[in-house]
Amino acid sequence: MKPRRRLTASLSSALVFVAVLTAWVLFAPPQLGGQTSYVIINGNSMEPGMHRGDLAIVREADRYETGDVVTYQHPQIGPVIHRIIGRDGARYVFQGDHNDFIDPYHPTQDELIGELWVHVPGFGSWLARFRHPVYMFGLLFVAFIGLGGAAAKKQAGKTGRAGRLANHAPTGAENTGGQPMNQMLRNWQDTVSVLAAAGVALIGLGWVAFNRPTHHDVPANIPYSQSGTFAYSAVPADGRVYDTGLATSGEPVYRRLSDQVAFRFEYLLGSQKTLSAAGSYRMVAELGDQNGWRRTMELTPETAFEGKKFTAEGTLDLAEAQTLISILEEQSGVKNEKYSVTIRPEVTVGGAVGGTPFDDTFKPELAMDLDKLQLKMDRRSDEKDPLNPRLDGMVNTLETKSTTIKLLMISLPVSAARAISVAGLGLLLAAAGLLTVAAVNQGRSPSESSLGPGRKLRTPLVNVRGSVPTPGSTRVIDVASLDDLGRIAARLGAVVLQEARPGYHAFFVNDLEVTYRFEAEGTADEHSTEPKITRRVA
Repeated sequence: MKPRRRLTASLSSALVFVAVLTAWVLFAPPQLGGQTSYVIINGNSMEPGMHRGDLAIVREADRYETGDVVTYQHPQIGPVIHRIIGRDGARYVFQGDHNDFIDPYHPTQDELIGELWVHVPGFGSWLARFRHPVYMFGLLFVAFIGLGGAAAKKQAGKTGRAGRLANHAPTGAENTGGQPMNQMLRNWQDTVSVLAAAGVALIGLGWVAFNRPTHHDVPANIPYSQSGTFAYSAVPADGRVYDTGLATSGEPVYRRLSDQVAFRFEYLLGSQKTLSAAGSYRMVAELGDQNGWRRTMELTPETAFEGKKFTAEGTLDLAEAQTLISILEEQSGVKNEKYSVTIRPEVTVGGAVGGTPFDDTFKPELAMDLDKLQLKMDRRSDEKDPLNPRLDGMVNTLETKSTTIKLLMISLPVSAARAISVAGLGLLLAAAGLLTVAAVNQGRSPSESSLGPGRKLRTPLVNVRGSVPTPGSTRVIDVASLDDLGRIAARLGAVVLQEARPGYHAFFVNDLEVTYRFEAEGTADEHSTEPKITRRVA
């Protein structure tokens, strides 16, 4: 193969490899390590832009803005492709272009599959056919036949090449023609193609990396919690009624023995992030009946606090509560067997969680029943642990993250991609420089200069001890010049055999059943490989 044709073939192979790799990076699905998903439109919610049977190709994005057409994963329906019309905290609000209603489900960023990248009208219906087993089997059969034919052709090429090279191998030859040619220089076309392919890949990586920011903001939720602990106690007239001598949390308070009940509420604000808070609180007892009557008794006046915790304390006077109940019964004529007593702290808090401001309230309730004999906890309450209420909250903010480039199974930070592209291009330039210097030095090697003044033979030269074997069946063709012999050797990829002895000096190239020869007229010294060359015509 001629050098130019070989270089063209090597560069073509390198470009095909780069094209295949680029296509893989751009279009590989998440199941194979990519970031591209394919959605077939099944409804009319996005008309007139997209219709049933169209194919939507979506890609993962670092951030999503209002107005973007995005596919998200609905927990019951599956993939849904609609347009973002707003935000609800850390969740996105969607609506179809053809719909007159907002999507009831608001996904988080983790549930977003990707933003619309390419829209192919009608292609989805055609693509859906290949889900049928018959089409899938046919596609696999064609692919199998194609791969088998390519493998057979490649194996046949290897066999022919091996036989050809075997016929070129000289017997009893010794390389004494000087410095051997570097393998990288002998196959310089392949080396150039590899460097070119690497250069194209690094340039593409650098173009993508330098056109993306190194960091971006994404919605983030910072959780925090408000919790508390209720406790109450009452001092009875006769302590023998209780194990501890007191009525404590969970036990009934008998009105014959106690007129006052002390309530206590311990508040705690918690978060894994740094937290600063301040606010105010008060604690009340609310009397009520089943008809909706309400009267409020203040147990703890409004009090300011600072920090993550406080303790509220107050005393409920059962005699005062009975007075309010008596006024209701006397004035209304309605008498109830029991009344409800709800102990409720009312907390207003504000501050910052993880550096993000927040404001919230916390109003837990401890439900109790009051009748003529006792005050006791309401065991019918829906609270699993009524003495330890808890309320979880969330602060919506933006979190700065490193922008990444996903290459197959690897997520590469943009900053690292920039460094790799710049450093890689620098190394490629250095390698190209070294290759050039090596090629220049190789051109000045003894194997070329030993042919005599003005002679250049850019093929491997092997000196032979004794005579070059030329079997009787081999046809010998004399060529006109050493340059012609060198071109034949380069075309065949063969070595040049040099036979030098007193009175005879010749050069040979063997090609299967043909031997090409150039005889240099004159004699050669026993210790010199430099011929006395005169022009000879075959």
